[in-house]
Amino acid sequence: MIMLFQRDKISLGKASELIGMHRMQFQKLLADRGICVHYDVAEFQEDLKTLQESG
Repeated sequence: MIMLFQRDKISLGKASELIGMHRMQFQKLLADRGICVHYDVAEFQEDLKTLQESG
C-alpha cells in the first residue's frame, strides 16, 4: 500500500483504510520511513467532515 500511495495510485485515506490503520498512524508510519505525505484539498475537506461528524 505504501508504494501505491507514493505513486499517487491511492489516497492517504484509502491506503490507511486498506492497511487497517487510523490515518494518523499511517501518516506516522510514512514519516518514520521518510516518505512525504501528499495532502491535498480534498483530503483536508474529508478530514474536516470527519471532525465535524465526531463532534
